Amino acid sequence: MIQPKKIFRTKDGKLGFEWNDGTRGACSVRELRLACPCALCVDEHTGEKLLDDSTVPADIKLERVQSIGRYAAGLTFSDGHNSGIYPYDKLKELTKKA
Repeated sequence: MIQPKKIFRTKDGKLGFEWNDGTRGACSVRELRLACPCALCVDEHTGEKLLDDSTVPADIKLERVQSIGRYAAGLTFSDGHNSGIYPYDKLKELTKKA
């Protein structure tokens, strides 16, 4: 099971991960917000994206990262959104080599 050994902020403001398989990656906060998998952002039945990308500020900030069990992270953003549960395998896919 993929899990982060370390979660950190990069110098350029991205959220970085050091994974238990030895890889590292990072993703911009806006990319994370746009990829939110919650029912407010993605239709539960069809998988259709409901979030309008234009409503997410370019300078959105990450206010909190919370571990959810051993399988996911909960992220709280400066736009008040906090209902997304990001499974670690999804976060690994979103991150690019850092």
